[in-house]
Amino acid sequence: MAAIYDGKPVVLSGGDKYLFDPPRDFVGYGLEQPTNPWPNGAKIAVSFTHNYEEGGESTLWNGDDRSIASLHELLPNREAQIGKRDFLVESMYEYGARQGFPRLLKLFDKYGFKFTTWVVARAAEVTGPYPKLCADLGHEIACHGNRWSVPGESFDEAKWHINRSFDRLQKATGLTDVPTAWFMANSTLDTKLARAEVHKERGVPLLYHSDTYATDTPYWIQDPLVVKGEEDKGLLSIPYSLCNNDACWFSPIGHSWYNADDCFDQLKTDFDYLYAEGQRGTPRMMTIAMHSRVYGKPGKTMALKKFMEYISSKPDVWVATRREIAEAWRKNHPYEKEGPTANLHADVKKY
Repeated sequence: MAAIYDGKPVVLSGGDKYLFDPPRDFVGYGLEQPTNPWPNGAKIAVSFTHNYEEGGESTLWNGDDRSIASLHELLPNREAQIGKRDFLVESMYEYGARQGFPRLLKLFDKYGFKFTTWVVARAAEVTGPYPKLCADLGHEIACHGNRWSVPGESFDEAKWHINRSFDRLQKATGLTDVPTAWFMANSTLDTKLARAEVHKERGVPLLYHSDTYATDTPYWIQDPLVVKGEEDKGLLSIPYSLCNNDACWFSPIGHSWYNADDCFDQLKTDFDYLYAEGQRGTPRMMTIAMHSRVYGKPGKTMALKKFMEYISSKPDVWVATRREIAEAWRKNHPYEKEGPTANLHADVKKY
């Protein structure tokens, strides 16, 4: 596969040789959970994340060989259309940009909440004023990949896609310091190393990644650049969530939401338990994951609005972008070579 980047041909080879191979950690902070990580004594950090995918999905319109077969209202019976466009599914994605996103922006403005938006770079390129508007309103611009589910099959290919993501996001937002963070659920270990290297080359800090579901607080892993002989400065991991993800509306397995009450009850129950843990001395974070074509539907928006109203009535609740969460964690629980976080990258013998 060949591609052009910065006017030069780039060979994108296949293969699955992993350059960065960190050990697994099954303990983390264990029974010694961090205390007081959030500003002003907050008992919980609530992170709303927005998956900005509309326009970046798989479709012949984007040069792909098939339509997308995930995260739309025709699941689970709609298979990908091979060699042709699926105009019904495309229109469902278009709803997210045309109707859902404006509705969500107005809702967040009403409550004064900021979200982190995981932007597919191609989506940002084709959705007109919204990426810049999102940045101007103070929402965090993070990256969800160049083409969403295409992280690259090798280090070189991953690096090409990452550079393409930088170019597209910076042009669409007018910002030169984005992205500072990533969420790519299907990223390879090569991808993590490629991201770290591109951030260093471009001079844009890599504050954190969210390719993890491991816990209810941030945690540190080893810096991928150590395999290149660089100093180990750590890589902050801020966990994502599928439990409080509006993809539950479409889930073919047993935890689906069937109506707005199901959604609100799940969000409230999780919040109440995490909030209580924070009140007992171990503050947590909670992630609510949104898609414009899902939560942007009227009844689903109402469930989200009801939850926002509920948490607004509680003291010591910090609604923050993930960048703000990362900055607070870095300040209060920095990366340690000795001490509690050392176990996160211990040299564990493999059998």
